[in-house]
Amino acid sequence: MRPSARLSLLRDRLAIIIVVASMGGAAALLMMAPLVNGLFLLLRDIFGVLFLPFSFLFGMAGQTDHAQVMGHIAGGMETGQLYHPLRMMAAALASTASAVLFVLSRGTGGRAMLAASVAGGLLALWLGGIATGLILIPGLTIEILYLLYPPPCAVRPPPAPGA
Repeated sequence: MRPSARLSLLRDRLAIIIVVASMGGAAALLMMAPLVNGLFLLLRDIFGVLFLPFSFLFGMAGQTDHAQVMGHIAGGMETGQLYHPLRMMAAALASTASAVLFVLSRGTGGRAMLAASVAGGLLALWLGGIATGLILIPGLTIEILYLLYPPPCAVRPPPAPGA
């Protein structure tokens, strides 16, 4: 194998690794946020039920100022969910589709798949927001560079008849 071919192969593999890691990390981040938020909401409800008997006892004793304190403790556990879960899911799917299309673009029809890969990455960037966008930037940069300056096709041409 020629050194330039070996370098090209190494460059393609490194690009695939970076794109898949970047897009996969963004998808994982987007999928974990609703799960963690759901856990916090569940804990808040559990603590609300645990405080209920004490609230009843304090109420029977004529003290009502405890409700504000307990409300702050239980209410402070909720994290503000920035996005709707469907929007996060759509961004995760766009990020995953972008990585898959980039890997598949090494074959025939690569230019169209690269364009769709960049479009999916930009959609994930727009839907995911700034925090997700920072994770997407390395992979999206490589996708854009491969779209603007495509490498030679990795698919070998069919053998000539009689060869």
